[in-house]
Amino acid sequence: MSYISSDDWEKCTECGECLARCPVLNLDGAEASRQIGLLRKGEPAPLVFDSCALCFNCNVYCPEGLHPHELILERLSERDDHGKDLPAMVPYFFNGLPGKNLFQDLYLGLSKKERAIIERWSDPPSAKDVLFIGCVGKLFCEDLERSRVLESLPKFGPVDVCCGELPYRSGRWKEYARVAERAIARLSEVQAERIVCYCGSCNTFLGKIMPRVYGKSLPFKFVSLYEWLLERHEAGLIELKRPLHFKAAVHESCYATELGPEFASALRKIYRAAGMETVELERSGDLNTSCGAAGVARRWSVLDVTRAQNLKYAEVKRSGVSEMALNCPGCYLTMASTAWMKGVKLRYMPEHLLRAFGDDVKKPASKLVGPFAWTLLKNVPLAFKKASLDP
Repeated sequence: MSYISSDDWEKCTECGECLARCPVLNLDGAEASRQIGLLRKGEPAPLVFDSCALCFNCNVYCPEGLHPHELILERLSERDDHGKDLPAMVPYFFNGLPGKNLFQDLYLGLSKKERAIIERWSDPPSAKDVLFIGCVGKLFCEDLERSRVLESLPKFGPVDVCCGELPYRSGRWKEYARVAERAIARLSEVQAERIVCYCGSCNTFLGKIMPRVYGKSLPFKFVSLYEWLLERHEAGLIELKRPLHFKAAVHESCYATELGPEFASALRKIYRAAGMETVELERSGDLNTSCGAAGVARRWSVLDVTRAQNLKYAEVKRSGVSEMALNCPGCYLTMASTAWMKGVKLRYMPEHLLRAFGDDVKKPASKLVGPFAWTLLKNVPLAFKKASLDP
């Protein structure tokens, strides 16, 4: 099993449309066709490896229904397995595996009360809808536990269960498979009809990637927190208490195309229902550009992330606003250290929506920036060591 096992690449006509329409690569038709041909053959495709943001947009473009994103990840995986040293800092980001990692270190810094809440979330609940809280969401555990907006949702979020996004997008299939199997085992203990995902990454990787690429499905329907909030609001079950009085550009995370137009529509509807005035960027939907974090897997360069973010900030400014609404905790944490330098204010929408519908949010996302930075700073030596991963 691998990234490309679920696709029949004999169907590829090498038309190049997947790469020619990419908003990042800027390839003409002939070059795009040549590059996809190289990727199919397993040969070096330097123009892709030098610039690809590793978002999912190209999957939308293929007229044969193939998934070029996974083909690119397959070739990156092969490249890294054949001689390229992997910094030990990379697997440090992988939660859901035994041993020391970023998230386990962050959880150690939580209060005794917060750790007790997360411990309670390890017991599999039984309900029609269950809220699954992933790696970053657990750092907001106290606010989520006492949320009036979410009080009807039992919470589930064991500290060692992860959707597997980071190993998957780093080209580490073996590590992803191990994380996925643990997630399947633990989530299978939950009795529910739907899993409501606090994080869009969990929604994508548990509800879309796992069945499509990994070939295993969980017996639930997966919906995003935004879709659930919109359902509740339209049914009159939650009321707007504190309208959002700001105007912001809508930032769509790189998995938006995987979740489809229904997710994109729900995102905007719930933002507007909460009082926010939405502004569309020049490139949205399947032309959306990402925060750049996923693309670091190409060559482990922070400069690539900075360049991607600068393009996004310039696009925000051209839209006529200076604020950007983000739904993804990863995007927020990745961009928080640079947005202020570009005069862009980030709005982490889960906290704003919960506050708008009546919650008192005590721990905003801005309070996570310091602990993340300090924890990473303490582990900088890992960037200069070679990773030691099981074969």
